[in-house]
Amino acid sequence: MLDDKVNDYKVVIAYDFGTTYSGASYAFTHNPIPEIFDVQKWPHKGGHYYPKTPTLSVYKRANPSVLRDWGHGAKKVMLRPHAEKENILLKNFKLDLDETLHDYVLDDILKGFATNYDPQLFRYCLTVPAMWSDLAKYSMRRAAIRAALIKETDPPDKLMLISEPEAAALYCERMCEQVNLRKGDRILICDAGGGTVDLTVFEVLTEEGRYKRSQHLKEIAKGMGESCGSVFLDENFRLLLQEKLSEQYDKIPAAALNNLMEQFVDNIKPEFDGLDDHYLNLPAIVNLEDLMIDDCSLDEGTLVLRANELKEKVFEPIIQRVLSLLTKQYEQISDRETPIDCIFLVGGFGSSNYLYERVQQVFGNRVRQILCPPRAAMAVVRGAVYFGLDPRVIISRVSRRTYGINAGLPFDESRDPISSRIVRPDGSVRCTSRFLPFVQKGDEVPVDHCITERMFVYYGSMPSTDIILYATDSDRLPRYYDSPDVHQVAAITVPIPYIPNATKGEKVTYTVR
Repeated sequence: MLDDKVNDYKVVIAYDFGTTYSGASYAFTHNPIPEIFDVQKWPHKGGHYYPKTPTLSVYKRANPSVLRDWGHGAKKVMLRPHAEKENILLKNFKLDLDETLHDYVLDDILKGFATNYDPQLFRYCLTVPAMWSDLAKYSMRRAAIRAALIKETDPPDKLMLISEPEAAALYCERMCEQVNLRKGDRILICDAGGGTVDLTVFEVLTEEGRYKRSQHLKEIAKGMGESCGSVFLDENFRLLLQEKLSEQYDKIPAAALNNLMEQFVDNIKPEFDGLDDHYLNLPAIVNLEDLMIDDCSLDEGTLVLRANELKEKVFEPIIQRVLSLLTKQYEQISDRETPIDCIFLVGGFGSSNYLYERVQQVFGNRVRQILCPPRAAMAVVRGAVYFGLDPRVIISRVSRRTYGINAGLPFDESRDPISSRIVRPDGSVRCTSRFLPFVQKGDEVPVDHCITERMFVYYGSMPSTDIILYATDSDRLPRYYDSPDVHQVAAITVPIPYIPNATKGEKVTYTVR
């Protein structure tokens, strides 16, 4: 259940723990109009401006429990001679939150006004991919405990989880005044990051309060996501380099190859628009005379990368996957009375000029506006701060799975296996493997919605009863909880209390909420 007592916390800190980069933002709860601050000064950060730090950690190979460095520092460690022999580099991980990142952010925040507050009065908000399972979200919470963000004994609302597209939607709704969102408008959030692209559609609901007008967001369609983020552009570029440099590619030292990739990541990838050629400074070890490249593609150690070639071999294969995903999400609700009014492109990949142009080409005549808001790379983590300040701004969500419990429902001799048949003390014939649905996939579920089911046991027949929660991603409603596509997500053992005057075998009812 959500807690409205945000004033019990003095500071809200949000983390966007990404596949390739991680960011942090925070705000003070006492400000009537909250001002969000980004952590921008990261250790070992070079001259290139980017308000996030690489999601990298380096450990000693001889003693993997010893952390050598993280973020930009990890990249520098791996540039040293024999680095790969001496170290283990962890990248593209998502659940292993590192306490060193948290310690640094906390230290940075406490240098300012927050020094007046006890860190026990800080609320944390972590963003997670929309398509993550319940187990993955639970693992993220456990990782947060191991990283010392919270303790086991802290109240549940001290650490909040929000899906990345939801957080991005909150940022877009707050920051993009030029959009002039109206009640009933449908907005499609395209959160394009390093690893995944997640889509979610919200409807804007406006409430007239005594002093001001407030807006809330209601999720109206089952979100979609796919692994087609910007790291796949990097891999395509690496393959293009191998093609260009042929057998010389394998002779280039790791540090020089890393420099070539950074030229792409820092300069070419964010600036590419599909029209202009780009240039790559080759290391001295490359013998230009041996390269099978047209003279017009080389100029004093600089490799000219033609726009058409970058488009065809690096960008378009991934852009096409993003456009296909957008089309599927758009068509999911295109037959409804109210179409999508606005598409927001957020995330690091969402800031791509070329992605914006391609989305304009495909959807420009279908939606009213296509926007990439200011600080798009920070949209998710800044939106997570807004959520930490006001958790009730999201009023309902669409369930991505079907949830239910195991229940002894009436036995059907024409359908149910005989092995599941039992006769209860009251003479009723039941099936022990039936699935009782609580929420079906695609259902709109209001925040704090409570589902209630009356159950019963026979007193004295067992010391406790087990309530086991199951879920399935299938569009089909399962009949049995032990079907192959149904998985257990939680289990609760409820002791049967002593009941005065109850007799053995007496039917006792209880309520599952």
